[in-house]
Amino acid sequence: MSNIEEYEYEFYENMGNHSRDDYGGSYVYDYYPEDDLLPHKYKIKAMWEVYVRGHINFLIAFATIITNLVMILVFIRRSTRSQTTVLLTSLAVSDIIICVTRIPEAVHFNINGYYNALYVTYSWCVANHVLYIIYQIFRIMSNWITALLGFQRCISVVTPFKFKTICSMRVTIVTLVVILVMAVLLNIYEMMSIQVTELKIYTTSFYNESMTSGCLRTFSEKVKATVGDENKSMMLFYIFSGLLYRIIPVVILAVTTILLAYFLRMRTLSFAPANGKKDSQKKEAQYKRITIIILAIMIVFLVAELQDGVAFIIYSIELASEQKRKILSEDADIKWDTISTTISLIGYACNFWIFFFMSKQFRSALFDMFVSRLRKIHTKVTFETGDFETASTLDRSTTASKETFGL
Repeated sequence: MSNIEEYEYEFYENMGNHSRDDYGGSYVYDYYPEDDLLPHKYKIKAMWEVYVRGHINFLIAFATIITNLVMILVFIRRSTRSQTTVLLTSLAVSDIIICVTRIPEAVHFNINGYYNALYVTYSWCVANHVLYIIYQIFRIMSNWITALLGFQRCISVVTPFKFKTICSMRVTIVTLVVILVMAVLLNIYEMMSIQVTELKIYTTSFYNESMTSGCLRTFSEKVKATVGDENKSMMLFYIFSGLLYRIIPVVILAVTTILLAYFLRMRTLSFAPANGKKDSQKKEAQYKRITIIILAIMIVFLVAELQDGVAFIIYSIELASEQKRKILSEDADIKWDTISTTISLIGYACNFWIFFFMSKQFRSALFDMFVSRLRKIHTKVTFETGDFETASTLDRSTTASKETFGL
């Protein structure tokens, strides 16, 4: 029995067919969709997916939102402004938005148990489509910002004297804007081509008692009239967009990670402090520490995104050879997507902890930010009693922290 046949059987069998003879005639109470079309259904293939998509993904996404907000506050309030902090702040914002888009699905369908519903309601179909487009836009942003971060750090190690020219603040901001525009443009086609339409569902064959509407996800007729062959156009779009936001950023990061590790090692071996000055040694140690942190972020990203790149290659081969589901079955595809999403979320969650465990300055700035907040309350309370020393001590502490934490 095919998947559609199984769904048809489940849909009609569970909704029920109850015959009744009344008023000299017979009719059937049928729960069925309009025009014999099947509404869109939320798909899972194993119960463990419910817990992974629901409780685990929710906890990871929620924790990532909180930690990234804290990281943004540290970068904004306790660090010097540089190209690296701009990129890291932008990356944290993108990761927050990605995590926000995953929470509604985790809560509604998995934690609240609506994965068992016979169909997805129209309002949730629209919400899922919008959230998916936003998720795709900022996932592209996250991938390319990480690639840009690696590229810039590699330039700073390989050609440090040309870094400020090649990777100036203006160039960095313009590049971020270009990435955002590219991400939006890449998703306009999918946003317009997938049409979510309301599908009215009735409780009787007389169409006089309606249930909550379901939805149909179909290829837009307007887009079909423009592009012609919908299968070919979707295949070309999938391969082109996948190359731009899955393969190319991963390749750039793989190359820059290897180069960065190699040149950082060479720089360590060849570094000689000027006349034994401690200042140059301190600056070099700080530079290496930040470079190693960025290298760790790049490696985590590569590990998280590599499996997604493999899946993309498999799908592309299936589409190009017109052998859909021949390599990866639907069951395997859905389970892979569940694991892939969770691995990506874990990758987004790692950035804060990489800084927290690997940077003493980050920890000091973080603790100082919260402690100073408490001290401000204490100072405000004791200020009227003549305790001026607390305020001056706080100012010195805050200034020192801001000066020491630089990226």
